[in-house]
Amino acid sequence: MQAQHGHEVIYVSSGGDYLDLFAKYGVRHELIVQNGRNPLQLAGSLLRLQRLCFSFRPDVLHGHMMAGAVFGYFTSLISRAPLVTTVHNSFDKHSILMRLGDHVVAVSEAERRSLLKSGYKAARLSVVINGPNHSPRDNFFANSPTDVVKIKKPCVVTVCGLHTRKGVNDLIRGFSEAATQLPDWRLYIVGQGPDRQMLVDLADELGVANKISFLGSVGNPAGILLQSDIFVLASYADPCSLAIGEAREAGCAVVATAVGGTPELLEFGEAGRLVKPGSPKQIASELRQLMTDPTTLRDWRARSLRGSEYFRVSRVARDYEQVYSSVLSKRRGFLG
Repeated sequence: MQAQHGHEVIYVSSGGDYLDLFAKYGVRHELIVQNGRNPLQLAGSLLRLQRLCFSFRPDVLHGHMMAGAVFGYFTSLISRAPLVTTVHNSFDKHSILMRLGDHVVAVSEAERRSLLKSGYKAARLSVVINGPNHSPRDNFFANSPTDVVKIKKPCVVTVCGLHTRKGVNDLIRGFSEAATQLPDWRLYIVGQGPDRQMLVDLADELGVANKISFLGSVGNPAGILLQSDIFVLASYADPCSLAIGEAREAGCAVVATAVGGTPELLEFGEAGRLVKPGSPKQIASELRQLMTDPTTLRDWRARSLRGSEYFRVSRVARDYEQVYSSVLSKRRGFLG
């Protein structure tokens, strides 16, 4: 989107699935390995990045991951281009490296407050809330077989990694309790992770294995969310969930734990039902109301959809352009 707005954009990475997409939208890609255990390889990568910046003369460097922040910091010292970093997971102990940025972006107001408590300076912090919808990436996956997965309604869905932080075990327990007298309802779990087998075993132990489907990783879950009635995210920590924005765009009624940036994404309960983390019984209670009352379900689906255009990538691109402009203005003022 930044390239479509007329900016010249170079994306530095060790490769991946999006190279054709970058080329289609005029984003130049440079293959530079930033992670590895070979010091000579890393030193060579840093040198290539610095050479690139000398030839390209970027106005801004932007690091989204820890390695990118470190590489960007040393390159910024030489190139004099300011470094912006985005903290996506402040609970990761390595996120302290994001302080290397001249300016730091938090992905929610809750995250900004958390960073302030850990010592970040307010003058160097901004908030840009995630917005994954209406991205060129959507069309990139348009012909993917995962986009035509057919699911049975009525249904509940979650989209997340299958690891402890996401609380999927609480969702399974809550769904099991809520669906006891509702044989038509199903739960679809989209995502992959180390806890998958444990969760499969839990569903079997609770006697609901025949009502729960594990769909694995899906490149673009929009096709599944559009077929779904209720979306649940039972996380114990979540700075700013992409999946909630996607679920709202699809018009799913949303039930989620009140952690991190989630209350902001659900307008503090106006656009979705908030529950305490680690509380399967609260999840069950909210699900039961939605699953047994069509009027309540319809109302919360409408409330979720209303205002969901905020979570589109075009807004995110504009917000970041404002961050870049502010950083450049401060840099010119300092140098002047």
